[in-house]
Amino acid sequence: MNYAGAGAAILLNGSDNVIIDGRIDGTGAQSLSLNCTATTSAVRGITMQNGAQNNIISYLNITLPVTVSAINGGRCIEIAQSVAGTSGNDNITVDHCNLSGGDRTFQVFGTSGLFLNSNITFINNKVRNSSTIAIFIGSLVSNVICDYNEIYDDVPVYKGGASVTSARSINVQATGNVSIRNNNIHDIMDNGIRTTAVSIQGILTIPIKSPAPLPNPVTNVTVQNNFINLQANNIKVTSTFGLMITGVAPGSGLDYNAMVYNNTSLIGGTGTLTENNYACIFDVNNQGSGTSTATYYNNVGINLRTGGPASQHSGIEFVAEPGVTNTSDYNTGYSDGAANTGTHYDFTDGMFGYNSTFSWRDVHCPDYEQHSAIHPVNYDANYLLTTNYGDMNGKPVAGVSTDYFGNSRDPIHPYRGAVEGPALKVLTVTASLEKRESVPKSQMNVALYDGCTFVDYATGYIDYGSSTEEYFFSNAVVNNTTAYRLQCLTATNEESWSSGTVMFTPHASYNFASASDIYGSNGTPTGEFYAADVNQDGVIDGSDMALVENDALESISGCRVATDINGDEIIDASDQAFVDINSSLGYSTVTPCTLSPSSTTEKISMNLKNVERVKINSDKKVNLISDLELKE
Repeated sequence: MNYAGAGAAILLNGSDNVIIDGRIDGTGAQSLSLNCTATTSAVRGITMQNGAQNNIISYLNITLPVTVSAINGGRCIEIAQSVAGTSGNDNITVDHCNLSGGDRTFQVFGTSGLFLNSNITFINNKVRNSSTIAIFIGSLVSNVICDYNEIYDDVPVYKGGASVTSARSINVQATGNVSIRNNNIHDIMDNGIRTTAVSIQGILTIPIKSPAPLPNPVTNVTVQNNFINLQANNIKVTSTFGLMITGVAPGSGLDYNAMVYNNTSLIGGTGTLTENNYACIFDVNNQGSGTSTATYYNNVGINLRTGGPASQHSGIEFVAEPGVTNTSDYNTGYSDGAANTGTHYDFTDGMFGYNSTFSWRDVHCPDYEQHSAIHPVNYDANYLLTTNYGDMNGKPVAGVSTDYFGNSRDPIHPYRGAVEGPALKVLTVTASLEKRESVPKSQMNVALYDGCTFVDYATGYIDYGSSTEEYFFSNAVVNNTTAYRLQCLTATNEESWSSGTVMFTPHASYNFASASDIYGSNGTPTGEFYAADVNQDGVIDGSDMALVENDALESISGCRVATDINGDEIIDASDQAFVDINSSLGYSTVTPCTLSPSSTTEKISMNLKNVERVKINSDKKVNLISDLELKE
């Protein structure tokens, strides 16, 4: 069906209990197509308004012109406003539709001061070639399911339309119970002919408060198993972000509970402008009641984008806003310094960036992020995991039993991100640190080497005294014949290697119980790793003493400071004494291999030297979220 009018091809004006099924005899693929050819902002494929309720739109093809210049396109499907004397447009389902073109390809908005549009379900749809927003769940809407949709472009599009400067794949402003799960966003392409720049954005959640007398229900937003892949060049962008969980300025926003689990967000492409790019932004704010909560588990944010020389690139930005109860752990962030032109940060925390697992965890000690990691995570063209570093084990989360593809997740050691991989290999290590006498735990990286070839690494903890910790690897071979030597790295003690080897069958264990268990017998008689190589240069000497003395003079204290040798969270004369003794004995690292410097070994060491926080441009956040709330 071709339609050239400026309004809706099909108008359900107060119509209830309508089913439009585009299949022949209700089976097979889509057979009914609406081709709306008008290029005005008023063109619609299907509009529901003025109390249209209990309607189902399924298995349709709806096509609008693709926006190629600064014009306003229309909507393929719109659930619109209602007039007084009717009701909201409730209980609407749109599923298995192919929607293409227009400005806001699918949109739902309620009616200010009158009605919420409630119980909206948008599932299993393909949405492509949108100009401004592919799926727009606007304000004055409650209780939404937006699951199993695919959003992409198969032709370049003029992104941002005529009046805004951002292009979003999924934008949700709804209240109540909101589900955003198992969506796939990929190949979002700006056509590059804009005279102004644009922000390319994947998934954005910002619940908006409804004005009186409309209700504001308790709002729970679940964002789970989404795969976001924004790696087109898009040369006119000034910012790209994959997943943004946030709120608008207090007053117009709403306190809510964000549950963000097992999402994968990849940012890439080659740009030329000055850009601020984020694979993930986690920044739920306090709207006034102090009831907002945010839980972030098992998310992967990878940023490989290049931009102009003043650009800033981040894997995951996590902001713990005052008045918000945050729980965050088992996330993986990475920003490739070799690929990124400009400044790069694997994690950022408000105004500060971190390129070290240890510095990132320690700044949040002991409350959250204690199992999060910094390393690349690789996927093939079919979104399947390929070779990865360790620390991919996630936290089992109630209700997250399958991955993006529907594959079952391991109930004990599931993967992070949207895709579950093969069973992780578990290494149990018993070790201890010389002079470590009290909490907090000390972090330790364990790297596997096959001969002198690096294979994988993972991160865990050592309690004071002797402790046993599990380390999880994805690359280790389970064949009962490949033997791996262990390299152990901490922030305060000497690098130590195992004298023996381990084999995975599929699990393995190693116990540093005596000096002979350490390569070169380079440890105490009871197998403790020597203190205190503070700068991790392989030698305990005056340079380490200088760092400890300086922090002691400045009365530095806190959780897991590298110069706190005994772990009492105070740098003082007792720490200086430990360095003085061991430096006089001339202790230094003994290794079975001569490792050449490389990006891999640098990542494994995780910059164990004293890592300073680096301040980020203060206007980046303000510029990024200044136009988050969009209206009809």
